[in-house]
Amino acid sequence: MIFSTKAEYGVRVMVELARRGGEQPVALTEIADHEGLPLAYLEHLVARLRRAGLVESRRGAHGGYLLTRDPARITMAAVVEALEGQIAPIECFAATPDSSIHCVRAGDPERVCTSKLLWSRVREAIVQTLEETTLAELVPGPAPTLPTLTPITSTPKKAVAA
Repeated sequence: MIFSTKAEYGVRVMVELARRGGEQPVALTEIADHEGLPLAYLEHLVARLRRAGLVESRRGAHGGYLLTRDPARITMAAVVEALEGQIAPIECFAATPDSSIHCVRAGDPERVCTSKLLWSRVREAIVQTLEETTLAELVPGPAPTLPTLTPITSTPKKAVAA
């Protein structure tokens, strides 16, 4: 599945809002300039993010946009779905009124989908990754400290007599 520039640019906007700390509203022109993105397109994207309850807008001379909650509580699934709609890896997957995904061939016994299992697993993996990734994780910061690993030796150690 290829996500469109809606998801790419929208995630960049959200990361920039989170990076700025959320104390003061951030003007969209600042984000557009900083990220090198078209302002008119970003206006369209933040409207979607606002409708999804992920950002709020403030008017006035010092207006702009703020996150509605802590970045650690905003999943990438919420962001991507607000921008792209339901995540479906192939065209024959469709959203139902209850927001679940099903194969459009499921009701036709003569046209059994032989690859449904594969595409269902692909979708589940994508959605799981997006649900497990928070906005806070994407904000640049100090590199995490990784544990030191002990090398595995292929030579067995000799037994020591007690």
